[in-house]
Amino acid sequence: MSKNMKKKKNLDALFKPKTVAIYGASERGSTKHFVGGMEIQGFDKSKLYLINPSKKELFGLKVYKSLKEVPEDEIDHLILSIRREMLVQSVKEIFSQKKVNSIQIFTAGTGEYDDDGIQIEKDIKEMLDDEKVETRIIGPNCMGVYSPTGHLAYLKSFPKEPGNIGLIFQSGDLHTRLIKFGNLRYDLKFSKGVSIGNTIDLQISEVLKYFNNDEETDIIAVYFEGFSTFHPNEGKKLLKTLKTMKKPVLFMRGGETKRGQTAVLTHTGTIGTKQKIWDAVFKQTSIIKVPSSLDSILDYIYIFYTYINRYKKLGISINEISYPTGKNTLVVLWSGGFGILATDTLTKLGLNLPTFKGVSLEKLRKIYPIKIGSLCNPLDMPWIESSKEYLEISKAAIAENIDLVIIETDVAKNFKQTKHFPGYYSNLKKIKEYVESLKKILILILYQYPSPHRKEYYEMLIEEGFIVYPTLPQAAKAYLALHEYGQKIRTLKN
Repeated sequence: MSKNMKKKKNLDALFKPKTVAIYGASERGSTKHFVGGMEIQGFDKSKLYLINPSKKELFGLKVYKSLKEVPEDEIDHLILSIRREMLVQSVKEIFSQKKVNSIQIFTAGTGEYDDDGIQIEKDIKEMLDDEKVETRIIGPNCMGVYSPTGHLAYLKSFPKEPGNIGLIFQSGDLHTRLIKFGNLRYDLKFSKGVSIGNTIDLQISEVLKYFNNDEETDIIAVYFEGFSTFHPNEGKKLLKTLKTMKKPVLFMRGGETKRGQTAVLTHTGTIGTKQKIWDAVFKQTSIIKVPSSLDSILDYIYIFYTYINRYKKLGISINEISYPTGKNTLVVLWSGGFGILATDTLTKLGLNLPTFKGVSLEKLRKIYPIKIGSLCNPLDMPWIESSKEYLEISKAAIAENIDLVIIETDVAKNFKQTKHFPGYYSNLKKIKEYVESLKKILILILYQYPSPHRKEYYEMLIEEGFIVYPTLPQAAKAYLALHEYGQKIRTLKN
């Protein structure tokens, strides 16, 4: 069997390991985080093996002097956390002592660091190319795997409840922050995530294929820096894979600028590609380009996550979901000044704000002939948000060929005790129900500021299933990404 034809094992051992070993375990550093994360996720500690020749016990677990002593015929996943000077010899020992299906090399300071580090990676890759070796490796220089259903995490703070978002990140810190911030900010839940670092073995294209067929994953987010010099054909493989994706792929590149490419070389030691090539990739596939910002990828994931899960709750499969076809937007607020700013902002971003006039405007005026404000779009309706007229006007306007409804909302101190809040909140829920019955999208804008009542209100809205963004531009860009995906898959099908 040639080096390039070596059998590629299924990645279940990586994401759902039955046995895990930590090689180079110690009382300090990463071991504590790995053990703590798996403990919180409910991993069977009787199948967690710590390896260190100079220790007898760590964190209440027995420590084995060598991998050979572990009472298992094979290990599904091994975490290698050891000084870089010992990496090559450690990998040799691992391969000689036990069958191991997947290895995470946590150690940094290899190909991204200096010539000695590059040589370390070459030596490990040479061992991997042995036709007898079927082990898959992520890294070096990676945080590892997060898999709630596989009971695997490298931090205690990761959510235990599984979701349907899959992550493939070349940056461990960005991977970590996205999971933590996404859960705290938008209550996002994840199926699987992997920080793959310098990618000397396992490639993004392979994980994409796995997620494409994974029943637990509906949305995939990728952070890409560049291609490993060990895999000169990975660009072609990645493009081929992206053309076959059946699920939304939100793709963020690091190193789009020349200066950014310099940073990439010192981060993962990978080689990026020219912008023109990526422009062609985005044009030929259904993947969505995400701006180089953690906030942007969070915002995009959030709208796809809420939209897809809304349809899944109705029993509609991901392949049968219909995505937005139009950009006509209705804005509902209570300030003329904010309405002007909203119109300018949304129009510049590419959304349409159709003006209600003639017969359409008369319909709205018959419901409630307001004297202050406007019914032309934006709907500026001060002082009536808790009334039945507010609901009826909103519903009538939504029916006028509107695709997206944006409502600016807020609450005062002790809002639950105010007279108007119950009626207003009831109106919001009824508008949401109406919008969704028409298979359209409602987004609330709740500006972010330090306030306990704002936080309480936000949590109420999220619990109720509202889509809530802190600013208009964030909401609009996320919706446009959803709309773009719909356009792409419709075009590719034809």
